[in-house]
Amino acid sequence: MDISKNLQQKISDAAKNAQSLQIIGNNSKAFYGCDISNTDAIPLHVADHNGILDYQPGELTITARAGTPIKDIIDLLAEHGQMLPFEPPCFNNRATLGGCIATALAGPRRPWTGAVRDYVIGTRILTGIGKEIRLGGKVMKNVAGYDLFRPMAGALGTLGLMLDITVKLLPLPEHEISFTILSDNKDMHRILHDWRNCSLPLSAASFYQGQLSIRLSGSASSIDDAMSKLPSSRKETSNDYWQKLNEQQLSFFDDDSPIYRLVVPANAAYDTFDGECLADWGGALRWIKSSLSFDEVQKHAAELGGTASVYRNSKQDEDVFSPLADGLFELHKRIKKVMDPAGILNPGRLYLNL
Repeated sequence: MDISKNLQQKISDAAKNAQSLQIIGNNSKAFYGCDISNTDAIPLHVADHNGILDYQPGELTITARAGTPIKDIIDLLAEHGQMLPFEPPCFNNRATLGGCIATALAGPRRPWTGAVRDYVIGTRILTGIGKEIRLGGKVMKNVAGYDLFRPMAGALGTLGLMLDITVKLLPLPEHEISFTILSDNKDMHRILHDWRNCSLPLSAASFYQGQLSIRLSGSASSIDDAMSKLPSSRKETSNDYWQKLNEQQLSFFDDDSPIYRLVVPANAAYDTFDGECLADWGGALRWIKSSLSFDEVQKHAAELGGTASVYRNSKQDEDVFSPLADGLFELHKRIKKVMDPAGILNPGRLYLNL
């Protein structure tokens, strides 16, 4: 039986029997979201549903099955001088396209090129009753109207099982260069603010323990012009740093401490937590290791104008994302009811009572 038909049959049978399912690709991000490993949900493995279906370099689009490894897509695109704009982590080359879209995790390039959901232009999915539906299209002009495929990004598989996904691409930069500058917290904000006003070709900026790391991407002439405006005290470094940050291979991520993920305004006060902080996305993404409770971290994130989540090592039976306002949570429940009437797809993975 065709793999997609087999998956469809399993979902249909589970819906009839009110049996919950836990969608699993290569399990590279099993740590993300609420822990449902100890529930009665039956694993639904989708990694074998893989392969690139359509690649149109001239149209800057690619369509692939959800189980396709991200690394395979990145390598193919690189041969044609193109890239996934949101720079997703590969997690030891195990991350899949479906998991990438379901978690909506984006890399250091995110503030300058956009979020995962900005580049998803179509998907073929199985609903929670096993019905196959197509949302969006294969080219940008087909996405006018109701873009119901966008909520799939970040839904952690709670709205449907993605079979095929079409994403928009961007050309690879002609040149990239990285460097570091020693800086304190106040200088970091001032420097980044000044550089944004100068329209420098920034594509990554992080800050950790007094070191501001920067990546410039663009044409040779634009980078040469930018370098003439930067402090002479800069030190050129390897571009490998950004991959290690994206893949969480830096020493900051080495221990087993719980890690909180905060998304806040880029100019929000830095290092206001009792703990260790690494900033990405030009200051908008904060990785926090702290002895504070999640409630305390959420409160602090709200004071900074943002939200918080438990990224790694969450407690059993604990929500890991900042709570939604009542009206927004009700909307989530209504969408879930339409897409997954029996509530069998990854129940509790996004929010424990969803």
